[in-house]
Parts: sequence; C-alpha cells; structure tokens
Amino acid sequence: MVKKQPLISVIIPTRNRYDYIRLMLEDLKNQDVSNFEVIVVDQSDIPENIDGCAHFISKTLGPCVSRNIGAKEAKGEVLVFLDDDARIYPDFIREITNPIIHDRFDGVAGAVCDQEGNFKRKDSDMLKAYGINFIKVLTRNPDSPSSRITLSFPAGCSAIKKVVFENVNGFDESFDPTGAGEDRDMALKLYIQGYAIWYNSSAKLLHAEVPYGGAREIGERSMMLDAHTYRMCKKYFSTELAKSLRKNILKRYKDNLKNALLNFNKVRTKCSSYLRMIRLLK
Repeated sequence: MVKKQPLISVIIPTRNRYDYIRLMLEDLKNQDVSNFEVIVVDQSDIPENIDGCAHFISKTLGPCVSRNIGAKEAKGEVLVFLDDDARIYPDFIREITNPIIHDRFDGVAGAVCDQEGNFKRKDSDMLKAYGINFIKVLTRNPDSPSSRITLSFPAGCSAIKKVVFENVNGFDESFDPTGAGEDRDMALKLYIQGYAIWYNSSAKLLHAEVPYGGAREIGERSMMLDAHTYRMCKKYFSTELAKSLRKNILKRYKDNLKNALLNFNKVRTKCSSYLRMIRLLK
C-alpha cells in the first residue's frame, strides 16, 4: 500500500524584497512535487499584493515572529522554512522533506549554496573550523557536499515536523527584531529535547544574500549574534563556559578598538561597539 503524502507548508518571511520573493514563488511553481501550500508573512514598509500564496501582513518586525505566524497558519504536517532572497531547484521541496516524510528524522537542514549552486565549503570536519566563539562553530551548517547528522537548523533552508516545532514552542521571539542566531538556538533546543536533524546536501538553496531588506536593515546583526550566543551558552551549557565565551568575545572587540587607536581609524565606532558589547553581555 502506497503511503499518502502529507501536506507540506512552505513558510517564507519577507520584508521589502518583492522582486526576490516573486522569483522564489516562480521556483515553487516548478517543483516536482505538488503536495504543498505556500505561506508568505510580509513585514514590508509598504505592502503589495503577492499572487501564488497565502499572504499575511505583520506589523511586528523580526524573522522569528514571521515564521511563528506562518507555522500557526499552516495546514501541513511538515513545515519548510525559506528565505525570500534565494532560488531553488525543482527537486528542493522533495529533497528537504523526504527524510521527514519517511520517518527517519525530525528535521532537515538544506545546503545553503552560492548563486551558482556551488557549496560554500568543501571540508567535512566542521568542528575544526577556526572561531573564538564555540557556539558559532558547533551550530554552523555544513554547507558542504557530504550529508550527515547535524547540530544546525538554517532558518531559511530547513524543514521540520509541525508537531515537533510546536513541542519546542517555535522560534524564540526574544531574538527579534534582528533574529540574529535564532536558528542556532532552535538547533540547540531540538538537540536538548532529543530531536534529530539531518543535513541533506542534495537540498540546495541558492542564496543571493541581498544587502537590503529582510532583517539586514534592523540593528547590528553581527553584534547581536555575539550577544545571543552568550545567552545560548548560559541557557544550554554552563556558567563557566559562558564566562569563558564572554571573555573571548570582549577580547575581540577590545582588540578591534586597540587597532583603531593605533591606526587612528574608526576609533569612535570601535569604542562605541566595545562599550555596547560590555552592556549586552551583562
């Protein structure tokens, strides 16, 4: 007996990127499966009509609240999260959901590639990647040719069982309005609660990384990611590790300030960043 295919809900937050979201919707029309609905949660400054989807307007800014709204409205058993500034191949929805539909995994992370479809990394040993922030290293998406179990959940290129998403209470909206690191928090939350995520290198998303719109215009994402990873360390690991991470983060900002002073370049900016980071890491 052939198993009935569950309905899939594709959720896309968007903000001030109508040209790009319409290209994504065209890609969704060309998928080699049809058992899915499309939900767009729009936070644009001046909303426009969008065809080919269920279109919801949200005045509250932030990617977490957008995705949670989409999940609440979703009728599907499987949720797929996409970015609005990306393109996908015709097999993407099938590849990103098959490990879930066949009951092998609770969530799937896809491969975030460049605009030509090339993997961003060739190495497979992610734990040896350089970084002063171990949370960033640990939760980094592989984005390489080899599929494997992962401790990552790229919010703009992932899928999850709706019941699991609800069990972990969705994305943490306290990360908004920037949303910086919300997907890393989701990955850790899923791991702590015993859910398994599979990285499928065949589910390739071509990310444009548009410098405008989305959450890029809301706050300083790089700085907030540092602050949010410190929060994650306190929440999921230990006080000792959090203290060590705080020391490493502040050292980097202090070194940047020292270099600015030596070179008489952007001194005020680096000083402001250092002092703000001290406040954020209290």
